[in-house]
Amino acid sequence: MLALLERMVNDLGGTYLLTDTDSMLFVASKRGGLVPCPGGEHKLANGTAAIKAITWKQVRAICARLNRLNPYNPTVIADILKIEDCNFDQHGAQRQLWGLAVSAKRYVVYARKKDDIEIIKPSEHGLGIVYVPDKRTRYKPKDCKDQKTDYARWIAEAWERILEDHFKNTENPENALVSHKLWFDNLPAIMRVRVTTPNVLKALRKRDPGAAKPYNFAHSPILAQPVPGCTLVAPISKHPREWLTRDYTEIHTGRTVKLSEKYDGHTLTPQTLSSVLWRHYLHPEDKSLAPDGTLCSHYTRGLLQRRPIRALLPFVLIGKEIERRGQEGEEISVLENVGPIQYSQRQTLKTRPCAPELVKRINRFSLRQLERSGLTRDTIIRARRGERVHPSTCIQLAKIVQELEREAIRIQSK
Repeated sequence: MLALLERMVNDLGGTYLLTDTDSMLFVASKRGGLVPCPGGEHKLANGTAAIKAITWKQVRAICARLNRLNPYNPTVIADILKIEDCNFDQHGAQRQLWGLAVSAKRYVVYARKKDDIEIIKPSEHGLGIVYVPDKRTRYKPKDCKDQKTDYARWIAEAWERILEDHFKNTENPENALVSHKLWFDNLPAIMRVRVTTPNVLKALRKRDPGAAKPYNFAHSPILAQPVPGCTLVAPISKHPREWLTRDYTEIHTGRTVKLSEKYDGHTLTPQTLSSVLWRHYLHPEDKSLAPDGTLCSHYTRGLLQRRPIRALLPFVLIGKEIERRGQEGEEISVLENVGPIQYSQRQTLKTRPCAPELVKRINRFSLRQLERSGLTRDTIIRARRGERVHPSTCIQLAKIVQELEREAIRIQSK
């Protein structure tokens, strides 16, 4: 679908600001025309490179054309592609929107009113991982037809700050983020994570037996320089003044440390929220090339090019290769400072279901009992369903099942 959209806008001579898994932000205006943009194939009268904005009418035609492919009952799902409500003001009139795209999934859409801007759609990707104890009501654009969608207020303010600095430093982006301070600037950058693995639960309970329960939340500081093999957690606290001075537990070794102390020769210095914003604004787009065909840097601007990929033999099979932290910050596994798991062809072929008899025995016990094996809940569920797992998983499950069966016999004998 996205490929069809891209082809249709390209056929009109236009382009887009960004795409996501289910949307595309066209560069469009009511009457169309040229928009200044480094790397564009067009030229303004003064020789400035530019791109072509298609018209709103052409956007509606693209939607109508693609909706001919709608496989659903139109009384239930009328459109598979529509112009979002945020394009219209509270009276239902379409208005011009602007956008700033930093990289994939990191963008903001806003409206201009004379010298002021109104944030319409602030992306939370990359910022939503940070825990900010903001008790204020959530942010909703005032002059917008869409009154259902809201956002964390501090994230909307962060994008206002980024936009302000962007416009102040268009000629010298290296001077970014030097404007007014925000109330959360000096807060340590802390992630809120779920307790989903036995080692995290054990580390928290070592300090306080009643401090954690499965799937409760914990805090983990985001370090300025990640330390290999070091993941810090502490019970959740809504009081920022405690974050810098409290004790944290390293989940692999069980050691208790404080921030700004040394750990295996590394200083545990947390990022501040202002540094998170700075890194967010200067995040390079790795999936594309700069207008001049080079790799994107922190300060690349303009119309990006395709980045060709050349596959070299032999292929290396890997596990989950994506960076999930940006949108799944509450999952503790994203904190591990390890690269993707690599598999050989032989290793991959070894995966197989556990023996049918073992699957029956596994299903006699609860997930909580089986998690004593140290395996993740997802792995246990796959084994219980008879899906393919690594042979070592079957061995671990056989051991824990045997222990649980012995415990059941002892209880019955009493």
